[in-house]
Amino acid sequence: MALIIKHPHNYHCTFEKTDKNTTFHSIIDTISSSKYKTLLTYNAPISQDTLRDFWANAEVQVQDKKPWAISSKVGGVLVPITPQTISEVFQMNDVAGKTSFPKSEYQLDLIERVYEGQLTKATMQKGEFPPTMKFLFHTLLTCVSNKTTAFNEIPLKIQYLGYAIMSKTYFNYS
Repeated sequence: MALIIKHPHNYHCTFEKTDKNTTFHSIIDTISSSKYKTLLTYNAPISQDTLRDFWANAEVQVQDKKPWAISSKVGGVLVPITPQTISEVFQMNDVAGKTSFPKSEYQLDLIERVYEGQLTKATMQKGEFPPTMKFLFHTLLTCVSNKTTAFNEIPLKIQYLGYAIMSKTYFNYS
């Protein structure tokens, strides 16, 4: 019986510089040299049966009243998922990094990168950026966001990730 691959929710990126995308070469270089490149380019096909099996047996482990890990048995094999394993698999080495940034710090940086929208809400709009930054956030939303709709809205954690990539700041995305 062949495994049926689940249609991807998130996609993996390929960062190829061509004569047709010269506008984006600098942002492609920035992303490619960041610690998050593997996170964005990792291609892990997931079968529908394995995914169903994982979630049918999943247990959330709590530490200090906060979810800390998910464990499940898939095909009789225990599969623990923790921030540490995510960091290792995607080669980010980010567990000791910051989990947030002061609003004034990252918003000032994004304004300097010509964000033209209002900063009164936590969610920023992708369309309010110039093309290179729009490309960055589109890439992040497509590859790692848990959003399934409204791809013009940039949630706070994706804003942090974009800021960390652009400023080469140590951020814990795991």
